[in-house]
Amino acid sequence: MAHLEELVIHLYEIQAVKFGQFQLKSGICSPVYFDLRVIVSYPAVMNQVASLLFQCAKDSGLKYDTVCGVPYTALPLASIICSSNQLPMLIQRKEAKDYGTKRLVEGNINPGETCLIIEDVVTSGSSVMETVAVLKKEGLKVTDAIVLVDREQGGEARLAEEGIRLHSVCSLSNLLDVLCKNGKIDAEVVQNVNKFIQENSTYKFTKQNGTAPAKKMCRELSYDARAEQPGVHPIAAQLLKAMEKKNTNLCLSADVTDCKELLQLADTIGPHICVLKTHVDILQDFQPEVIKELQAVAEKHEFLLFEDRKFADIGNTVKHQYEGDGLGQQYLSPEEVIGKKGSDIIIVGRGILAASDRVEAAQTYRKAGWEAYLKRLSVPGDSCHSQQNES
Repeated sequence: MAHLEELVIHLYEIQAVKFGQFQLKSGICSPVYFDLRVIVSYPAVMNQVASLLFQCAKDSGLKYDTVCGVPYTALPLASIICSSNQLPMLIQRKEAKDYGTKRLVEGNINPGETCLIIEDVVTSGSSVMETVAVLKKEGLKVTDAIVLVDREQGGEARLAEEGIRLHSVCSLSNLLDVLCKNGKIDAEVVQNVNKFIQENSTYKFTKQNGTAPAKKMCRELSYDARAEQPGVHPIAAQLLKAMEKKNTNLCLSADVTDCKELLQLADTIGPHICVLKTHVDILQDFQPEVIKELQAVAEKHEFLLFEDRKFADIGNTVKHQYEGDGLGQQYLSPEEVIGKKGSDIIIVGRGILAASDRVEAAQTYRKAGWEAYLKRLSVPGDSCHSQQNES
């Protein structure tokens, strides 16, 4: 216990844990913030953290064959644990390489073996579950995760529901007690943090059914934060993360009839969009190889492909109404679509395809859509829904 108290004080002194007002990626202001990435600059603290994590696993009587740290902060911690205790380690990438083995997991993988997960901080448990999913795809068993700090916001309950036992070196409550006892923070700070944790749990218990996911709070979340929410489909999470990374909520409706033009559009407009919407059935020279080429371009520029084929498609007249026919059809502006109607993505077709400079037009739409999204985040509201409009 003395070693743990010493570590908590060190973490405070190197500002790995901070108190004040910090805006999280969800847009919520938190009175406490963990930035454990900073410990890589303090070897003694790194070794101390790794030692306590390993001891936690040992005290819990865990049996495992290999170790994997959740990227990225936990990677060096897992490295120290494995090198110090002669344990085999696996490295999970957040994104597969586009060259060489193109693997998401590096190391000697033996299907059927049990892998222990190492994490620095757990809030909702979503990052741990992402790593669990990747490891299970490789045929590995995952039953336990060791974390330095449990923020006590529902992560343990959520992981338990997924069959993962969470073992924490220190809870946020314990951390607060240590810092208050040693005069680093006062009772008011402790009270504020505890109130925040209680009001912002990602998971809640119900008397009737044991545990149940917490209801989504009606406040605007960023794309990135929504990708981390419990129950979000992996494809939806991938899209939301790409939108945040590329600063775009633009979808190009590529209604062209030539494969060469489609591939050229995908490559030139790809850096500015999050989704490419296709109508493969109208491609006059379509060949199956085109799909592979299109997928390669989508991976290169990090956008999703959306094939808009229907068994009974809309008629040509209605189609013109959606896209605009040059006879007075009025488009909704990105600010109207994203800001007022609450859509997440703007879908633009002829606004880009008919432009003399398609790239410049795409950049203009991307900028307008993204600015409308940022403006929406800054305005308090109760919009929790998601929809798409076509312009």
